[in-house]
Amino acid sequence: IIYRTLVQIPLFQNETTRPVAQMIASMSGAMVNLFLIMLLGRVYEKLALKLTTWEMHRTQSEFDDNLTFKVFLFQFINFYSSIFYIAFFKGRFVGYPGRYKHIFGNLRNEDCSNGGCLIELAQQLAVIMVGKQIINNAQEILIPKIKGWWHNKKLEHIGESRMEMDYKLVENEGLFQEYLEMVLQFGFITIFVAAFPLAPFFALLNNWVEIRLDAQKFVCETRRAVAERAENIGIWFKILDMLAQFAVITNAFLIAFTSEFIPKLVYKYGH
Repeated sequence: IIYRTLVQIPLFQNETTRPVAQMIASMSGAMVNLFLIMLLGRVYEKLALKLTTWEMHRTQSEFDDNLTFKVFLFQFINFYSSIFYIAFFKGRFVGYPGRYKHIFGNLRNEDCSNGGCLIELAQQLAVIMVGKQIINNAQEILIPKIKGWWHNKKLEHIGESRMEMDYKLVENEGLFQEYLEMVLQFGFITIFVAAFPLAPFFALLNNWVEIRLDAQKFVCETRRAVAERAENIGIWFKILDMLAQFAVITNAFLIAFTSEFIPKLVYKYGH
């Protein structure tokens, strides 16, 4: 919020950039926000692991379910808090002419543009969702290659057997990150689809790329995963069910309070 407010001041003072000042501040703010989200995501995962370890659960399944729920909760707040702010809180506490509310002295609390908060919400969603997908795909390409190269440097031998070459492959870390990525993507394409209808299309493109990247990763760069019996997908199903129900309420609120859909209908048929 403070970044967007500070960036808008010099942009508004310049006559050339004045018409696009709010859009530039919003888009650049979303990019800064994305960088901090990806950075803090790693911190929250380590924190969730530490908290779950302290709880000392009796069984491995209890430990896994609690760890999964904590990681999802942290990441849900991490990814969606700024979007919820723009959708439901931005511009609600500005005040009125002569009695504007300020932050840090002379900085006036930010308001939505003339087009409403829905446009800025769509911009924020596009940057965070698409940016996250690009960063994750880049990591899936680069990180196994870097790990494999470093591992090979440490275990480099001449005339090694096929078993030794397979041993040098990067260790398979399971499907936890895959599930987490899909659940967060499901949240983007359901919770705020009324504001950003292109979200399912970008998710489809990402999943098509993801299938090819995962195929490359599992076939060529990681060790074969150890098969484990599983009754179902565990607590992920409850999380998906909760997101689906939450999405209905959120989209209804978006249409009712954030968009201009209902005021336009009232104006059209009430006058």
